[in-house]
Parts: sequence; structure tokens; C-alpha cells
Amino acid sequence: MNAPSQDTLTIPAPDRAGSTLFVIYAPKGNGHRGSKTGYINQQGHEVIPPQFDDGLSFSEGLAAVKLNGKWGFIDQTGEFILPPKFPAYSKFYDGRARMSRRQQWGFIDRSGNVAVDYKYDMVYDFCEALATVQLNDKFGFIDQSGVGVIAQIYEDARGFSQGLAAVKINKAWGYINRSGELAIPAQFRTEDFKAALPFVDGVGRVPVHKKFGYINREGEMIIAPEFDHAGCHSEGLACVSMNDLYGYIDKTGRLVIAARFAHACDFQDGRARVQIGQRYGFINHEGEVVIGPEFWGAEDFEGGLCWVETENSVGYINPTGEFVWRGPYVESRWGSSR
Repeated sequence: MNAPSQDTLTIPAPDRAGSTLFVIYAPKGNGHRGSKTGYINQQGHEVIPPQFDDGLSFSEGLAAVKLNGKWGFIDQTGEFILPPKFPAYSKFYDGRARMSRRQQWGFIDRSGNVAVDYKYDMVYDFCEALATVQLNDKFGFIDQSGVGVIAQIYEDARGFSQGLAAVKINKAWGYINRSGELAIPAQFRTEDFKAALPFVDGVGRVPVHKKFGYINREGEMIIAPEFDHAGCHSEGLACVSMNDLYGYIDKTGRLVIAARFAHACDFQDGRARVQIGQRYGFINHEGEVVIGPEFWGAEDFEGGLCWVETENSVGYINPTGEFVWRGPYVESRWGSSR
């Protein structure tokens, strides 16, 4: 493991979603396929012993867990707040959690009551008190009581961020405001499946002819569309790729970390996951490798810890690369939705 550089790190407090505990998996019997789910704190101490068949991370103080084929929600003591009776897993955002019934989607509230009727083909998490909904291949937006506030007229749509939401009209992307008015005309067009991203720190990512560029809130192109992949500006830097290599640009478009990685992800908690050879490690904002490429699987840092996998073990590391919790390898976890 590489020794950490002299960069200054502040271990973050729990985010707005209340993710103070972290999911762990303990093998059930012999082998790697069966496991039970529990939770640890940021120091790696077991808080909720492994006892559930599956589980997600906490959001707004609750976590979805599976028991005997059904999903319920527990608090951070491990007590069920909503008993395991739901057919699908979800997370709470703005006091609402997505839920399905007979292949239709709606929302429940924190009491488990239906807050938005099961009538949509798909619903997406609430962002800034509005949720994107899909019905008959058209997208619109509802409020927390289920009232349609922006008509379902769009070919595609993303959630609101900084008062704007990306929408697709006649195969081109633009942005609407919370009143449904077109704030940035639908002018960003591509022949493939690339999509616009939400605004972060006043900058939005848009597709232009199979490339990505960046615009300001007036819709003006401020970073030319020359990237094959482009992420949001996170912690002041955006992950981009050119000629199959990944690096990072600032909000002026200046390449501040050279495109030298086989794959890379956005910065979180002062660290960015990068692929070096066939393994994953982590860099800091200066592009220095501060956690060496020793993991064959890794997610992103969140709440001060990061889930990693080696050939024989899984666990959580802190921003210096030290394991705070480690267990035998299990094939239970799949992706950062955990």
C-alpha cells in the first residue's frame, strides 16, 4: 500500500441522507454465495449484527433490509420502523421512497402509507421536492403529494438540481425550470444515447454529436464538446476521457490531472477511484496516487469510507487506505446502491 501524501483531509460528517452506518456481509455457512447483512459505524465497529438476508445503506435515517423474501425499513438501532412487507427495495429522499405493486410504481411515506398511487411505469427519486415519473414512454414531474406539476410531455428527463432539470424534446436536450418553462432551449443533440446531466456548481454537462461539453446556466458552451466521457464537476474537478484514457478538468476546461488512467470516477471525500492496469487505487486532487492499485473491485468513498474487494476479502478502507473493517469474500454486494 502506498504511503499517503501530505494532502490535508477532513473526514466528512454524515451527508444529508443520514448515511452514518455502512453495510457489511457475513458468510452464511461454507462458501462465498450465502451471507447475512449487518451494519458498522465509521470506526468499523459492529452496530447492527448480521441478521438480514440483504440490505441497503441508510438514507434519511432508515435502511431497507430484506427478511424472508420481503423488504422493510430499520432505524440505526436495527429496529424495524416499517415491517418487512414490501416487494421491492428503495431509499428515502425528501421523505418519500419509491415502491412498486403489480409492476406499477408509486411512493410511500415514512409511515409506510401510500403517498403517491401506484400508477406509473417508473418513478425516480425526489430531488428538490419534485420527482420524475414515466408513463406511456413520456416523462413529467410530480410533487410530494403526487400532483402533476409539470406535464408528461418529454421523451426523457433527469431530476432537478439547482432549480433546473434536463429534458429531451424532439431528440435534443435542454433544461426546464420548476415552473416547466424552457430555461435553456433543447439544442444539444446527439445520434447516440448520451444524455445531459444535472447542474453542479453552475455547470451542466451536455451531449453534442457523440461528444460531451459543458454549459453555464445561460446555455452558453463554456467547455468545448471534445470528450468521449464526462462527469459532473465534483469537488471542483470533472472526470473526462479522451482517446480511451481518463483525466480531470477544472471548471475552465483546463486539464489539471493528465489523462493517463484506464478508467476513473468522480471525486468524493477528497479521493477518486482510478484503474491502473487491472486494479483500482485512489488519487487526490493533485493526481497523486495515495492508495495504491491493490483492489480488484472498489466503489467510491462516501461518508469517509469506501467498499473494496481483494481476491479473498472484502471490507471498508478510510481515506488513508487503512482497513477499518474486513471480512471474507462474499458474492452479495453489487454496486453503490448498497
